[in-house]
Amino acid sequence: MLEEARRALKAAYEELERFGKTGDPMLVRDAAEKGWLAVVEAVEELLGAYGVEAKTYREKRDALYRLGFAELVDRFAAREKLLHIDCFYDGMCDEQYVREYLKDVEDILDEVRRRLQRLKGRGGG
Repeated sequence: MLEEARRALKAAYEELERFGKTGDPMLVRDAAEKGWLAVVEAVEELLGAYGVEAKTYREKRDALYRLGFAELVDRFAAREKLLHIDCFYDGMCDEQYVREYLKDVEDILDEVRRRLQRLKGRGGG
């Protein structure tokens, strides 16, 4: 469950470790993008468990909302802005911010895991 998401999150932390050794700021940006990928992978797995295919980020947010996961919509959108846009594209964050954001990603993955387990327990997926 959530193997791809966890793999992306692990890679994000590895990028930060490499940054600590090299000081290359591109690694911080790459870590942020891998953190964002972890969120996307987790959301795609959750939506897939409900039989929903959503290609764009907007479709993913809309699908989460329709399924009654409004709080996940907010968290998804926040990570998109902070990790994907601000950090990766604009380079507007540092190692400490990315570490904090990755903790949020871990929380999102845990929430998605719990939702998947509940769905599986109800005979879904």
